[in-house]
Amino acid sequence: MPQNFERNFLEEVRKLKRKKRKHIAQKIGIILLIALIAIGFIYFWLQSNLFLKIGNMSISTKPLVLIIIGLLIILTVYIINNPSAKLRYQSFLSSLELLKTINYKYFIGFTLLIIALVYQANPFIIINPVNDFVTHLVYKPTPPVLNSPWPWTDHQKIHPIVVNMPSEVETSIKSVAEYIAKQESDPYLRIKALHDYVISRVTYDLEVLKTGIRPPQDAQTVFQTHKAVCEGYANLFMALGQNIGTKVVYIQGKIRQDLAPIELIPKVLRLLKSNYDWTLHAWNAVKVADNWQLVDTTWDDSDSNALGSSYSADYLMPPPQVMSMSHFPSHLNWQLLSIILDQNNFEKQPILTPQFFTENLLLISPTEYQTNVKNAAEILIKTPANYQKRIAAIFTKIKEVDSSIWDLPKDNQEERQQNFNKCQSQQNTQGKIHISCQFPEVGDYQVLVFSVGKNVSPIGQMKFHAL
Repeated sequence: MPQNFERNFLEEVRKLKRKKRKHIAQKIGIILLIALIAIGFIYFWLQSNLFLKIGNMSISTKPLVLIIIGLLIILTVYIINNPSAKLRYQSFLSSLELLKTINYKYFIGFTLLIIALVYQANPFIIINPVNDFVTHLVYKPTPPVLNSPWPWTDHQKIHPIVVNMPSEVETSIKSVAEYIAKQESDPYLRIKALHDYVISRVTYDLEVLKTGIRPPQDAQTVFQTHKAVCEGYANLFMALGQNIGTKVVYIQGKIRQDLAPIELIPKVLRLLKSNYDWTLHAWNAVKVADNWQLVDTTWDDSDSNALGSSYSADYLMPPPQVMSMSHFPSHLNWQLLSIILDQNNFEKQPILTPQFFTENLLLISPTEYQTNVKNAAEILIKTPANYQKRIAAIFTKIKEVDSSIWDLPKDNQEERQQNFNKCQSQQNTQGKIHISCQFPEVGDYQVLVFSVGKNVSPIGQMKFHAL
């Protein structure tokens, strides 16, 4: 009898322990579920990209989150104040009791299997939200409070530290970065020197565009080979900054569709990779004087083979609104704008170059990149006082060509042959320049706008559909 009693007692103790473990596991599961839902809400709240679009109506994530929370509050109040609703709610909860009969190990295993299948099908569905959330928590990208020295009117040449760098210094990324940090104490000029080193030592690898074969783009490979595409430029700049304790972030995103280097890509490769997104791009964000700034060394590399020759710092810490004309980051907070653009509005805005902002110009009309007109395009630009340059524009008709394997050109020269026509430009007494482009026939036209002084600089690009 005592032996049976002891056995039964121990069995009951084991049952209680199993029940307690199961109860704890259920609590942990509920907590994790609530945490997951909370993280999801926070993630969607931090995102401001287009979430839902029906016709002309669009709902961004912040209003959507507020709507869901509001509905949950209304539902809770209704259940509390309505006895019949409360009974239905309790009945619903009792039906959920069946879930307790499911072994939590099977439930966890099934959940992990679903996650694994989703990851296998498209890893970015899981990786991107996690990376975005971690990036926001770690780096907290916010619009800069202090402006950088952009435009670099007083620094239109490669930093002398980079020009005069001894060859024995260029043995490693770390030695280069430390040399620059030691020689330059100004935080902005130090970043400029890192930027200048990348654009003066690295050449864009055009063979990647021609062949579709992409060599390794890690910082060390780029440092040794002096060749890269945007990914490699951004990796090397990030490595240089991180080696001297500067916060540098690698940003993935896209550029405007009409700014993609399609003309550099052989036609046959475009046909073979018809589903490839040629707008993919990479650049950096760097924290200077406790302010995040944006840098694109790839787009500033106009002639990286000759030190001190053609030099550009247009994309070296420009105001965020300048970068947002052409660059659209995957993580939208890296726009560093007070009001974040969704991709739809990003593509709709007229393309304006950094030079447009450098010259303090203001585009009055059109307000969108593509506009329908009857037979002429009208462009109105406001100039600052004592503006000495002339603004001119040309247009060309956009031709849609059906491609086949039989009519592939040997190179891209055939595609670049376009007929350009001049637009009429007139300045009034109020400091506004009126540009008129008369289109000869119905169709789609591209208009390119330039400022003309000692040099001719592109400042804008728009499309018009002549009805």
